Amino acid sequence: MTKSGFKKFAFSLLIYTILVILWGAWVRISHSGDGCGDTWPLCHGQLIPEAQRGKTWVEYGHRLMSGIYGFVVIYFWWVARKIYPKGHFARKAALATLIFMITEALLGAKLVLFKLVTTNDTPYRAFVMALHQINSFMLTGAAALAYAAATLSAPLDQPSQQDKKYKYLPWVIVIIGVTGAWAALSNSLFPTDNLFEGFLADFNSESHFLVRLRGLHPLFAVIGAGSLAFFFWMKAQISDNALLQKKSLQMSLLLIVGILFGMATLFLHAPTWMKITHLLLAHTIWVVLLQWVFFVRARQSN
Repeated sequence: MTKSGFKKFAFSLLIYTILVILWGAWVRISHSGDGCGDTWPLCHGQLIPEAQRGKTWVEYGHRLMSGIYGFVVIYFWWVARKIYPKGHFARKAALATLIFMITEALLGAKLVLFKLVTTNDTPYRAFVMALHQINSFMLTGAAALAYAAATLSAPLDQPSQQDKKYKYLPWVIVIIGVTGAWAALSNSLFPTDNLFEGFLADFNSESHFLVRLRGLHPLFAVIGAGSLAFFFWMKAQISDNALLQKKSLQMSLLLIVGILFGMATLFLHAPTWMKITHLLLAHTIWVVLLQWVFFVRARQSN
């Protein structure tokens, strides 16, 4: 495979990674996490289940999709080792993709084997869900950075002290994402048809802890994502690099769209299609942000 072919492969893998994550969200939203029982990786102890229950096929479809994904990632890592020399960023990112794919599978298995699915509302499930969200971000990010590295025609510069500070920006999205995972879990387990009653429940000391946690997400999203949107808009105005200016404008626009769509999702009581789209927006923002931070170090090649 050529470097040009690897670049296309990396982009396709990034798209597939996001699709696997979105299907996993559908498993949670549809309460299909126990669709294959408490056996893993087999479904009801079988390679191909005979059950007719819809949720079984939702969960089995995700496992099948994830299994294929695992083999693709292994091949992706092997190809990167063949094409790029030791120490090249694309090779490192491919290895990171492999590692986070394995941890993602282990976390998914933990949810099933420990029955942290469907109506389970324990603090332990919330903790594992947070880890799952962080790991899914790391997985998507590794694939995105592998693609970004494959687009470069020259090695990375050593980052300046100012550029090094930008590596902390993605953690704002990680925090927002974790609170979003808790909010999504809360809305699935404790849905409400009345926005005002739901708002009161968020501040009721007798409410379930997940209900009281879900208010953190819109708060952090508006403050954190709003601040980032302003930051990137300002960077676009002062940047003398065409690529970084373009990425900065993309980031600012995506963050504003994400905030507005999140508000709409809240006011419309989070229909399923909006939950899936909201997660897609979150990963898109995450990918573009990581690429922005990456390309700050690659200005000499543009």
